Amino acid sequence: MNYCPRCGSKLGVKFDGGRERPACTTEGCRFIHFGDFSIGCGAVVIRNGKALLIQRGINPNRGAWQIPGGYVEADEQIVDAIEREVLEEAGVVAKISDVIGIRHALGEPTANIYVAFRLDLISGEPRYDGDETLDAGFFSMEEIGRMDQVQGFSLWCIQRALELPRGVGMTLDQSGLTTGRPGWSLFGVNGK
Repeated sequence: MNYCPRCGSKLGVKFDGGRERPACTTEGCRFIHFGDFSIGCGAVVIRNGKALLIQRGINPNRGAWQIPGGYVEADEQIVDAIEREVLEEAGVVAKISDVIGIRHALGEPTANIYVAFRLDLISGEPRYDGDETLDAGFFSMEEIGRMDQVQGFSLWCIQRALELPRGVGMTLDQSGLTTGRPGWSLFGVNGK
């Protein structure tokens, strides 16, 4: 990144947060580049005690089983992203219930935050596209225990969703809080 994404000026360097960082030196801009990050999201959808899994059709980990999920686009709200990913990868319509976990992974050049949601099944039967996904279905913990290549984080998420009552995780705030910034999604601990 050579130019400021806010004002277009050539970036300089500022000392901030104990490190030298690319920053805009234009008066009043105050842009500081804190690094490159990606945000991913995964969905635990349970039907009759069985969890929705997809089998990856692409690398890395082609053939592995995992909860549906993917990356959040820069112009997309995370709620829309996870619901889109479930429909794209597994062919079912589901709506978020609560957040059941957050994973952070260090990385070069990009670090990753991954938010695991519990979703409620609305409609549809699992299907796969034969390209991005090789298979999809609802599986019991017993069936999952016999499957090869089930990703550990997916298994952790499913176990949490089965053990914890619905709505105990962070839920989408519906209070109508006005943040003054478009595109915000605010999640908080449920006070029930």
